[in-house]
Amino acid sequence: MPQPQPDVQDNQSPPSSHEPKSYASIVSRSKKVGYVAMHGVYAARRFLDSEISTPAPGRFMPTLVKPEDSHASNLRKIDKLRNMAKKSHEMLVSASTVFPLTFFIDTVIVDRTKVTIINRTFFFTAKTVSIRIEDILNVSCSVGPFFGAVTISSRVMNSTDHFEIVNFWRHDALLLKHIIQGYMIALHNKVDTAQLNRDELVEHLTELGHESDR
Repeated sequence: MPQPQPDVQDNQSPPSSHEPKSYASIVSRSKKVGYVAMHGVYAARRFLDSEISTPAPGRFMPTLVKPEDSHASNLRKIDKLRNMAKKSHEMLVSASTVFPLTFFIDTVIVDRTKVTIINRTFFFTAKTVSIRIEDILNVSCSVGPFFGAVTISSRVMNSTDHFEIVNFWRHDALLLKHIIQGYMIALHNKVDTAQLNRDELVEHLTELGHESDR
């Protein structure tokens, strides 16, 4: 009697219907990833190929400036103050009266910021007056064959003070007058004299304060 054959088909599972769908899903996702990647590449290429506009002549593009450190700023201000103080005491001209016409010699000193008058009345005794160049209203001199005198008028509050120093050498009296008057004219016209060295400043002020008939 023949043996019954086992039903092979009963042990075999039917082919899964999800396999084609899974493959199609993977392909679709790959296409999306490739599209996104290529879109980024195309965008970068368009940016690199585009023209970058340059600023027109005379215009400046804004730049980011690093804020200055407060300590460095303070040091810079201190150095500027020191240089200003040192330069302000730079003497332009100094003249003293003639001995023995004046037994106790008087002196007039002109620097970059002020005129200092030292009036000596006795041994180791002196009266010193400092006048800013901006406060000088007028300067005049009277000269003779050998000697001369200088008169300086300054503004003090609501009044005017006059300082007369006599018995200079003629050349010294004229030099004081020319430099002080030239400095007054330069400040009145708002001329910046800080960039000039001492010799250049003295030369220009003397020429500026010189009378046209001399």
